[in-house]
Amino acid sequence: MRQLVIDILLKMAKMDVEAKELVAQVEAQSLLIAALLIQAKQENALTISDAVQDAIVTASRSAPDFLQSDVDLLLTHVNRLLAVASYVEVRGIEREG
Repeated sequence: MRQLVIDILLKMAKMDVEAKELVAQVEAQSLLIAALLIQAKQENALTISDAVQDAIVTASRSAPDFLQSDVDLLLTHVNRLLAVASYVEVRGIEREG
């Protein structure tokens, strides 16, 4: 019984480490995308946010097997990434000014 508890605790610890690793990867990707979006905006590129959102909506309409909940989840995450980019850009301007 004791060994079972130890095994369960070890598995839970491993899952916790893996979850933290995944969170760190997502946060790093968010910051990288934010930097890329800010750079693209400074280079006077087309509005990337509109293009990405249009692409998601167009793709979801072209294939009937997409679930609306999946599309909504994807758009939510894309909008979160765009919000991170806006936040980083505003904070950068505040520090420069």
